[in-house]
Amino acid sequence: MAWGLIRQEAKLKRQGTPFGNSSEPKAKTVGLCMIVKNEAHCIKRCLASVKPLVDFVLVVDTGSTDGTQDVIRAFLEENSIKGVVIDEPWRDFAWNRTFALTELRKYTEIDYCLMIDADEALEFDENVDLTAFKKALSHDFYQLPTFNGGIINLRPLLFRNNINFKYRGVLHEFLESPGKHCTWGVIRGLHNRTFYDSARNKNPQKYLHDAELLERTLKSEQDPFLISRYTFYLAQSYRSAGDKAKSLTNYLKRAELGFWEQEVFIALLSAGRLMEDLGHSEADILATYLRAFNVCPTRAESLHAAARYCRVNNKFHQGYMIARQGIDIKKPEGAALFVEPSVYTYGMLDEYAVLAYWAGHYPESLEASEKLLQLKDLPAGYPERIELNAKFAREKIQEANLLQKA
Repeated sequence: MAWGLIRQEAKLKRQGTPFGNSSEPKAKTVGLCMIVKNEAHCIKRCLASVKPLVDFVLVVDTGSTDGTQDVIRAFLEENSIKGVVIDEPWRDFAWNRTFALTELRKYTEIDYCLMIDADEALEFDENVDLTAFKKALSHDFYQLPTFNGGIINLRPLLFRNNINFKYRGVLHEFLESPGKHCTWGVIRGLHNRTFYDSARNKNPQKYLHDAELLERTLKSEQDPFLISRYTFYLAQSYRSAGDKAKSLTNYLKRAELGFWEQEVFIALLSAGRLMEDLGHSEADILATYLRAFNVCPTRAESLHAAARYCRVNNKFHQGYMIARQGIDIKKPEGAALFVEPSVYTYGMLDEYAVLAYWAGHYPESLEASEKLLQLKDLPAGYPERIELNAKFAREKIQEANLLQKA
């Protein structure tokens, strides 16, 4: 579920969010556009989630044998939602998604296309005003936050229906603009969530099959951008399949291929973590994490990983210096790849507090611990541990004060 628009990012101009100023009072119409196969077990959850937002549903079925088509038609009829199910044989992800977009563009009354998968669902903030939201839509496409476990990814899932967008890529396909300058924003008030229970995700050999397809494709691919992207997802596939050595090789290869710095950052971050698992040298591990930070200094995950590695390996002074570099980095708000929110809300500061203590910087440790204790929704067990950390730091400060008085 990593398809996104990055191919022409140099041409894209961000101009705010859906709730910016708009001179158009009319609420825009939104059409759900999907490709599915054998998703009868989860498609109703998806359709129910988008019901408050969409005005039309177009689903392209690529060969279901479990009655998915009938489940969709029944849901649309029961909920009085206009829509259509089209049967079209499977070719590949990009071709079939583009076919679905082409079909939706025939419905010229639909202003925006929403493209999500059957094992995903929209979730709305409690006070979101969907009428105001649809009136404010004005950009060519919108990045929609997608929650995947502890990771948030921005993906271009809502876009104008009258622009000839298309998908490219044999796997992990991405949305590409037709060459025009596109404006974009980030959606607020709702997000997407991935459940990973689609028919494809139930296949235990999925990631090995993906790796085989990408290996074959890379043998003949000539486009440098696609080579970089396929290499990244080859590394991802091998990692998910459990082959850490092949995954590491391809992450490092991807890091040398340029293009999107966010992807290079994640490749190096992932490489560092795999180096830890595979027992590489301390110097190589830390160099890889710091190289990731140098590629993308607006991201803190690699500094967090490096600081944690130093703490675990009793390199407290080095870890303290690294963590201090990361505590002021804010969570990215733009088109950032695979963001780990916990690093920015408490993880980086937590590492800093512990490392500061062991490096002998007790006032800094206490201050960081007290900041952490003011946060809401810390994980279970964290408040108690942080309270102890603060207690230990206070005791060290008191000892130092007594020595000075003596």
